[in-house]
Amino acid sequence: MFETQRAWEESARRLSRRRLLGAAAAAALPLLGAPGRASAQPGFPSKPVHLVVPFAAGGATDVLARLLAKSMEGAFGQPVIVENRVGAAGVLAASYVAKAPPDGQVALFGGVGTNALLEYTQPTLPYKPARDFVDAGNFCYVDFVMAVAADSRHRSLRDLLDDARANPGKVSYMSAGPMGTLHIAQEALWKRAGVTLNHVPYKGESHVVPDLVAGRVDLALMTLSLTRQLAQEGKVRMLATLAPERLRAAPDLPTVAEQGFPGFAMPTWNGVFLPRQTPAEAVRAFNDAINAALRDPAVVRRIEDMGLSPSELNTPAQHAQFMENERRRWRTMVAESGVQVQ
Repeated sequence: MFETQRAWEESARRLSRRRLLGAAAAAALPLLGAPGRASAQPGFPSKPVHLVVPFAAGGATDVLARLLAKSMEGAFGQPVIVENRVGAAGVLAASYVAKAPPDGQVALFGGVGTNALLEYTQPTLPYKPARDFVDAGNFCYVDFVMAVAADSRHRSLRDLLDDARANPGKVSYMSAGPMGTLHIAQEALWKRAGVTLNHVPYKGESHVVPDLVAGRVDLALMTLSLTRQLAQEGKVRMLATLAPERLRAAPDLPTVAEQGFPGFAMPTWNGVFLPRQTPAEAVRAFNDAINAALRDPAVVRRIEDMGLSPSELNTPAQHAQFMENERRRWRTMVAESGVQVQ
């Protein structure tokens, strides 16, 4: 847990989505690091760019990357090839990009795991996000919702926690695998609440749906898009969102923070990262292309249709400051979760 209630409340203020990328852009400029010895050629890029995705084709991360890549092609005037490098929870893809030539031709479509969490759960991680990457810009937020079966006895988050308090280890919850974002965040919350729940790992959110609906697992943390669809079909009940503030797509759904846990949130996101020492002009070209996509109503509408939230327009410096805060937050959350790092 955070050391004091005041720390939790201060975290809540910092996590407001309107402020996540909006503060101290000029002050954050040094975080970009010095440009590398190589220099981007005029008219960058002069050949196809590769956008590396850590997960399989067809998943939400891949769909988002392809949406961004298509928009970037218009900005760059060059093909942007989406390359799926799957394995080791994103480590293979991130390691590949970290070691790529720093010429701006290869970028990572990274997220919380690859660029904020894994270094605190995998001591032997072959790269260090702050050391090996430069931040090009944030693209979107992926919001998660706590859900129970429609006929569950738990009608609110308080009901579920009261049950878990009265029956330690009897109430079960899912994650998408040990040491992942869902596992760490929920264990941190249970420690904050002073309860013990039974962790049931799944391969992904689609795999838990039959067990959740049938009541074989009590609680699932899933993306808003899937949870909202299941709720509309009368299969699940939504209890709370782990976003830092109420979601525009579900304004009546309270946050976890509002239900007795000030400062608690698990906003996840996707952004673009380049190898450290990539020339500043190449970084700016990527940032310009990301912001051009975020100004495109068709791109924004597609993101929102997926039940996600587009990022605010942001600079490389703002993204660097955001990432520094995210790494600090996830380091704290791992410590607070009590999960034993292997």
